[in-house]
Amino acid sequence: MGKIGFRIRSTREGQVPVYVYVYWPYGAREEVKTGLFVQLDNWNKDSQRSVGVSLSDLELNEALDRLEHHLLRVMNQNDFKCMASVDSILEKHVNQCFYRVKYDKSETLLYHIESYIESASYRRVKRTGSIGLSQNSIRNLMRFYEVIEEFEAYKNTSIYLNAIDHGLVHSFQEWLLSVKQYSVNSAGLQLKLLKMVCKDAERKGVTVHSYTRHIESFTQRSKDRILQTLSFDEISQIKALKDLPSTLENTRRWILIGLFIGQRVSDLLSLKPSQVRFAEVGVYVDLLQQKTDKHVTVGVVDKEVIELLTKYFPFTITQQQFNKQLKTICQLAGITQMVKGYKTCEVSKRRKIGIYPKYSIISSHDLRRSFATNYFGKIPTPILMQITGHSKESTFLSYIGAQVNKDAYADAFMRVAATL
Repeated sequence: MGKIGFRIRSTREGQVPVYVYVYWPYGAREEVKTGLFVQLDNWNKDSQRSVGVSLSDLELNEALDRLEHHLLRVMNQNDFKCMASVDSILEKHVNQCFYRVKYDKSETLLYHIESYIESASYRRVKRTGSIGLSQNSIRNLMRFYEVIEEFEAYKNTSIYLNAIDHGLVHSFQEWLLSVKQYSVNSAGLQLKLLKMVCKDAERKGVTVHSYTRHIESFTQRSKDRILQTLSFDEISQIKALKDLPSTLENTRRWILIGLFIGQRVSDLLSLKPSQVRFAEVGVYVDLLQQKTDKHVTVGVVDKEVIELLTKYFPFTITQQQFNKQLKTICQLAGITQMVKGYKTCEVSKRRKIGIYPKYSIISSHDLRRSFATNYFGKIPTPILMQITGHSKESTFLSYIGAQVNKDAYADAFMRVAATL
């Protein structure tokens, strides 16, 4: 007589897959996923069932009972001397029990996300015409894979490309925003990646639901954005800090350099002394922006920052350490006023809006935004855009939360029109 049992193998929190194992009468042991999921804390190892009382828990136990009875009938009805020559029959009978159509793995969404990541090094980047996705793009895709894994556990099913219809996409969006409490921008990015992977699979001849062509991403409304910057007065407070421990002094130097060259933190912290050249009235800083592949030369005239770049160049630091010590430096500098902004909750790991001390919500990217904001209106916008690497004025203005100066365009028109 054979034996049938159920178990879970994962130890991560949340929804986890349930496995069925069978010792067939002819001696072989098989184990496969049932395609069912259970909340980890609700699983009882002894009863091999969920002890939860929700509707989904009751439905799970009912499905496991049905599968157990189905497999018992299989054992009683088959000639196992013949079955002994079959490599795997358990998955077949699980699918028969639940009336599932057997799909090829290559038709799943997770398979094509994984395929997209594996081919990252030779994919053409449309924006630049270059070959190879950036590390940031690869990180986004890897996180997207994890998000879809979580969503499949939530839905108790695998996601196939031909089943991604309006209802599934709407459910995914609602799950991201309501259940996972993603920010609007983060949720919008997941939908953008979903459409991108589906489109790539369709190009390869895979059957994809026609609705995937109509998936729409979204971003946070401009009026809902809350931006943090450091003013010239606050920069002076940071400059005035003295007698700091060596690690904090090193971070202070990186902060001041970042505030005066206007680059992303990845480009800032990878800066080397060899990228600094003397100019007639200051120094040049030559960069190749990692995200855009743009060559940029920034001119620096601030005397203290020139001294840091040429005499007291800071040593290497990680982005995580920099972000943490940036807040400490701002606190020591007295940048403690209460401001409205977003802060990551340590429990949910999601950003929540509230009133916080300014130093606690300043991040490394705010240095670049501070540079653009502080010089906007004082330096011609095209020059600032050349330094920051923005291609469109509308994108640049949205980045710093400014509006297009329509009066300036009207004045320029009237000056020319008056001479005609």
